[in-house]
Amino acid sequence: MISIKNSIISDLKNIIAGEVINTPESITEFSQDFGRIIKKKPLSIVRPQSSQDVAQVIEYAVHNDLTVCPRAGGYSLGGQCLNQDGIILDMRSLNRIHEINPDQLYFQADAGASWRKVVESSMLHSLIPPVLTNFIDVTVGGTHAAGGIGVSSFRYGTQADNCLELEVVTGDGEIIWCNPKENSELFNHVLCGYGQFGIITQVRHKLQLHRPYTRTYYLTYDNLDALLKDKQTLTSENRIDYLLSVPSPALELFSKAKSKPLIQWFYVLQITIEVDELNANNNDEKILADLNYYRRTYTEDTSYGDFVLPALGMNLPENTVHPWVDLIIPESQAKTYIETALSRLPAVLDCGNTLIGSFCLPLHTTKIPMFCRPNEDTIGLGIYPIIPEFQLQPVLSELKYLTDLALECGGKRYLSGWVDFDLQQWRSQFGNYWSKVNEIKHKYDPKGIFNSGFFKYESVL
Repeated sequence: MISIKNSIISDLKNIIAGEVINTPESITEFSQDFGRIIKKKPLSIVRPQSSQDVAQVIEYAVHNDLTVCPRAGGYSLGGQCLNQDGIILDMRSLNRIHEINPDQLYFQADAGASWRKVVESSMLHSLIPPVLTNFIDVTVGGTHAAGGIGVSSFRYGTQADNCLELEVVTGDGEIIWCNPKENSELFNHVLCGYGQFGIITQVRHKLQLHRPYTRTYYLTYDNLDALLKDKQTLTSENRIDYLLSVPSPALELFSKAKSKPLIQWFYVLQITIEVDELNANNNDEKILADLNYYRRTYTEDTSYGDFVLPALGMNLPENTVHPWVDLIIPESQAKTYIETALSRLPAVLDCGNTLIGSFCLPLHTTKIPMFCRPNEDTIGLGIYPIIPEFQLQPVLSELKYLTDLALECGGKRYLSGWVDFDLQQWRSQFGNYWSKVNEIKHKYDPKGIFNSGFFKYESVL
């Protein structure tokens, strides 16, 4: 086995210009992702210098029955960027921003460029991508492969919905540029495809003008019905630019009869508008008209840069695991589902130290076929535990229950989080589109070299 491994390493070094690494330290680093739940040990790590390097690695993998998985920051949570006994492409070596085009409103960048790098470059022209995730040190290729949801998604959909064109390396090593008109089938399935149909090497993506300042209102609700109604009003009328809500446990008691915590939940709604100048009012009455909040808690004015480039880090304690999930629930079922989830979570989590967030995604905002969502406006519920490893199994059991409940009520999972689906759950996730997913997989990756084990495909179509 060692001689075979050494032969593969030697072969790869001879066919690419980039770096091939298989030190024990690098193998350990790339055996785990941000979730710290799944562990897989790759054979080697390749840092490509070009799309041609990526193509050469794929061709070699095809001829030697090896699997290939792209990885950049490693911020997946369920092993999406891990690989057992195969090759990991460390895409961080492809991190160049090729163009910021202020006339045609787009940027073009390598897949391994971070969104922070894109934003810092585009803001020099008062431009910004329409959607940014809450943590912007993830990479352009990574979020296009996952979707990319942020606080402006209620207006502009996912980051994938704002993609104009992709350079992709397919399962036979061909380098193809694709867009909604040319090679559209590949384009529409590599987006949100988690590296299953091809590897993204470059991205061309929309930009738009931004204003110099922001005003953020923090509104507190003690009634979930009022919150959901106001979110629907705000998103349907487009009177704001950014929206996020956070359930917050305000009072915790202990019931001997039920042997579990009883929590009174409040909800903080954070809404933000872009403004040209800061003043005392900034159309407050117009923005907050007809809303049914319990209290206007706080108002914050900042420069646009301070708003969009937060100093948010992901350096979490080494002894923790992160079984994060995002559930996408039909708006008609959202109240019942959220109340059920919030009533159950305190039995397994310290909700006072667990971030829970909610977002809106109207039906018209996203058209990517690989992004699974109900056929109506939706409310997203994100649950983000940071827990010691010994607490993992009861938390996973609860998250499995909430996942099953979401699928039963017509909901979906955003697949960047921790996922442990069996084949039937994959069928439920994609519904009638599942047969097409299998068809596209067999068409663009016939040898299964991109199958990291994340998706469970049908063995017979």
